[in-house]
Amino acid sequence: MNLSDTRLAVLNNIRWYKAVFEAHELSSRLDGLVWLSREIPPPFHSNLIVLSASVSQTDIEAYVLELESVPRPDAWSLKDSYARLNLSSHGFSPLFEAEWIWRDPFQSISREAAASLVWAPVVSRAELTKWEDAWSGDARNTSGARITRQFPDRLLASPDHAFFAGRLDGRIVAGGIANRSPGVVGLSNMFSPTAFAEESWVALVSCASAAFPNTPLVGFGRGTELQRAKNVGFAPIGPLRVWCRSK
Repeated sequence: MNLSDTRLAVLNNIRWYKAVFEAHELSSRLDGLVWLSREIPPPFHSNLIVLSASVSQTDIEAYVLELESVPRPDAWSLKDSYARLNLSSHGFSPLFEAEWIWRDPFQSISREAAASLVWAPVVSRAELTKWEDAWSGDARNTSGARITRQFPDRLLASPDHAFFAGRLDGRIVAGGIANRSPGVVGLSNMFSPTAFAEESWVALVSCASAAFPNTPLVGFGRGTELQRAKNVGFAPIGPLRVWCRSK
């Protein structure tokens, strides 16, 4: 594990979380050990992300007590960014494990898929609504009840965020988000029909590299998505684990 690269990926993930929470007018804080929010998070978001690789079990216990002091209607989760904690004895169960990934700039794609979709940045509120409708229809995202918008319009206003849409016959069927933080650009929230998955990874790498040139790309993946990331030049740089605590 390259801790310096992994830390950049972790910080990028935290930067995106902070932006999403602020867009929902939810408070959070960052100290030298973790990012934390006592609020009820949007779907698919944790209440705590470990920042420092030196975080101990004792440190986390104190944060858990703080978070547990706030009544919660559902289970909640925390992201063990370096997969170094064992929280089973504290009422947590592993939700999933993944790998942080890194792609150097100027790297060619060895396996390019034939392009069927037309890709472009999302630039208007109306387009963002259509993008989110397509995102929420993806099989991986349908479990998140949409009481409010997952991606408020204000996220479009930042020069550090870029939403990309892949269209088939003018209709958005695929997409992803690029999020810039110091030193790297993170890719997240990627979706597409299985038939377009390979070409969507190629397209998103190209779109993000064009929007934020000369900058390494980061993110995290698991299973089939991790393999697709490797196919377009990403390399694993360290494990992560998300722990879930029941209500």
